[in-house]
Parts: sequence; C-alpha cells; structure tokens
Amino acid sequence: MGRQAAIAVLQTQLARTMCLAMAATAAAKCGAAPQVGVYYYPWYGPGSGGHTFDDTLRAHLTPDPQLPAAGLNGRDASVVERHIDQSHTGNISMWSLSWWGPGGFEDITIRNHILTHPRAPELQYTIHYESAGRMAPIDSPDYSNLLPDFRHLANHIWSDPNYMRIDGRPVVFMYLTREFFKTPESWSLLSDTREAIAQEYGYAPYIIGDDFFGSSPVDTARAAQFDAITNFDVYGTVFGGGFANQSRVNALASIYANAKAAAAAAGVGFVPTASPGFNDTAVRPGPAPAARYLAELGPNANGSTFTTVLEDAVLPNTDPTVGDLIMINSFNEWHEDTQIEASVLAALTNSDDSSTGAAFTRGRYDEGYGSLYLDLLRTATVLAGDYNFDGAVDPADYSVWRADYNHTGIDVAADGNRDGTVDAADYVVWRDALAAVGDARNSPITVPEPGARLLASALCLTLGITPSRRFPERLGFLDALIKSRRRP
Repeated sequence: MGRQAAIAVLQTQLARTMCLAMAATAAAKCGAAPQVGVYYYPWYGPGSGGHTFDDTLRAHLTPDPQLPAAGLNGRDASVVERHIDQSHTGNISMWSLSWWGPGGFEDITIRNHILTHPRAPELQYTIHYESAGRMAPIDSPDYSNLLPDFRHLANHIWSDPNYMRIDGRPVVFMYLTREFFKTPESWSLLSDTREAIAQEYGYAPYIIGDDFFGSSPVDTARAAQFDAITNFDVYGTVFGGGFANQSRVNALASIYANAKAAAAAAGVGFVPTASPGFNDTAVRPGPAPAARYLAELGPNANGSTFTTVLEDAVLPNTDPTVGDLIMINSFNEWHEDTQIEASVLAALTNSDDSSTGAAFTRGRYDEGYGSLYLDLLRTATVLAGDYNFDGAVDPADYSVWRADYNHTGIDVAADGNRDGTVDAADYVVWRDALAAVGDARNSPITVPEPGARLLASALCLTLGITPSRRFPERLGFLDALIKSRRRP
C-alpha cells in the first residue's frame, strides 16, 4: 500500500471511529431506548412494476458501482432474510412498507414474499400509504380510492399477526397528509373512512400523518385529525439546496422540538425522522444533493450527517405516547440515496460515468460503506451497557463483555464506548449503567468485578502496553476494517 493510500485508509478509519463515538453520545442523550422503524421499499425485482438499480446514484459511481450487499430482488427469500439480519444489526424493529394500491407490484411483494417469509415474525410491519399514487393530483385530490384501499388492507395485511398495533389499532403512515388533507371537508372524509372501517372491522386504523415540513408552524387543527404526526422529508425540511452542516441540524432540532410541542397541544403523538443524506440526480432532475458528511468535517466523515441528526434532533424529541418511536428515511430507497441498507465496500469517490464526470455526484463524495449506517444506528439507539441488546442492562451483559474482552473491530457487541476495542473502559460503561438502573429502582445491584487476569490486562492498556496479538489488526487498518465488519 502506498503512502497516500495508507493515509487515506487511516483517515477513513479515524472518521468511522469518530462517527461511532458520536452515535454513542447520541445514545447517552436518549432517556429511553427508542423503537426504530424504517421506510422499506418492496418495489425492486423483475417483471412489470418492478424497479431496477439503474436509476440510482450508486449505479453510476466510478471507478466501481456501489451495489447493495444483499442483492436487490425484494421477492427473493434470501434477500429478505439478509434484510432481516441487517435490521437486527441496526436495532431496527419495524418496516413501514411502501404501498401503492391493491394488486400492485408492492402489494404482491408484501403479501406473498415479506409477511409470509419464515422469519417475518422477527420484526413488526406497518403500511406506508403512498397518497401521491392513490389521491393525485394534489391541487384537486381524488379520495375515491381511500375507503376501498383501507378495506383491502384490513382484509389482507392489517390482520397479519406481526402487524404493528398501538392500542389494538393497526398503524398506518400516510404520505403527504399536509398536502392531501388541508381542508375541513377532507378531514370529514377521513373521519368517515375511519368510522366505516371501525364499524366493519371493529377498529379504526392508527394514522400517523406526514404533516409538517420546513420551519412552518404545525397546523394543530389539521394535526388533530391524526393519531400522531411525523415528517417524511428530512432533506426538504432543512437540507434543501444541498447544505448539510451543523447549523442546519440545529435548525432541525428546533423544528422537532416545536412540532412535538404542537402535537402535544393537539392531543396527538410525535414521531421524529432521521435521514443519512439525499441524492436523486439519477432518477429525476433534482435539487443539489445533501452529503452524508457535515461540511465542517469533510468527506472522510461519511456518516456524520446521520449521527448528528440522531444525536441533536431526533433522540431528544422522542415521544413516550407512541413508544418513543423514531423513523429512518430510509432502509432501501436507493433512487434518492437515503438508504442505510448495507452496501458493498468501495473506495471514497466523487466521480461518475456522466460526460462531465460529476453530473450525478455534483462533487459530493460517497463510499461503499458496508454496514456503517446500521452500526451507527444501533450504537445510537441501544441502551448504554446493554451488550446483548435485550432492552435491559443487567448481569447478563457482563457475560457478553467477558466473552468479547480484548476483541477489536467496529462491530463488537460489548464495545460500549465504540473505540474499536473491548477493554476495561467498556466494563465501566456497563457498571455505571447498571448502577443507574439500581438508583432508578432505589435498590442497589451487586456488580461483579473482573478477575485478576482481566484487571492485569486492563492495567496494560492503561499503561499503553498493547497485547501482541492485536498488533496486526492495529497496523492493517483496511484489513481490520474489512474483516471486522459484520457481513450483511
């Protein structure tokens, strides 16, 4: 490896470590471990209505395209299985499935390939109702599909045992309610639809409306028509024009705080959304892309936009009335490059195969990031010290720490401070978290202490004496990165 290449690898490794540390800080700011949902797109695959990878930024990057690690066919059981595995890696518990109408490509994929998958019970599911495809045009909406659509969903999808419910009601995310339900007349129609479903099926759907955008105040009268509100479009809210920086994240934090307060005033819940970036130049003449790194940190800090949005805007504004649910836009919307789904590993680049070499990237850098965003999401959303990811900090996590002790890598469960090595510092993270649990219960918990051998090793680490078996991984940054990255 040449000197410049080695420096680039070192910079990337340090940037990843920094982003993981930022994500760990985000987790520390979160009072309760949130539920994590993702917008999931079941539209990829062969045949009429299926999408391909061609109209994506990553297909056009050079010298190599940056492909999905799991493959793309959403009707392939092995792809669905790998997506479930990746969801566990990212602490994701719910997919909100993009739905465009009865009998469509997505509807068939959902019903015949996702909900029926042998491992489907490992997650929960909701429908993301694509209003733009069912009610367009915006300036004169056609609501004739709404009640038949809801009946179809009630008959074929909402009854699934793994479908997510709140207070016994199936959860539905509705896209662009801020545009399609602006008037009292439309509110009455929505109310009538819910009442009809309640009479026919014994429940009314729990509707989460995509109901605020940008810095405009939340319309509390409109918000009150739903059970909770959210914002699907993080890019348009603060990153429009392609600016991804700390100032824009601060603006998002303020928008979320105000929207959460407005939702509470309207008597409804609030669900904040995070997104890693945005680039739709390969699918439409779009606006300037928003980079996956903050401008202040530069392209070697890919992932910093995502972690900063989580830390500063999303996690401080979760709402316990909806189970501290947060949404990620998206798991696999490759056309707009908002995906956090694992990719193949590939070098950082800002060049593409257009005639200018930058028509798609617009000068922004991207990399084949592996499972980076899943790692960042898990780190930000699990409880500190919860090394077996069961939602509780207890002595069982100590056993995981002992088993992982002295292991290195980005994706080791008991690396509580996310510095790439499981050592005594991670024991302290767990011990302090366990003590906090005891304080909250007003009952002290007995904390096991490491044995003499582990304490001796910890002393070596404190003195800067690194065990020799770790030297090869410390010297071979790229090899260590590739070997230690969890394979999706």
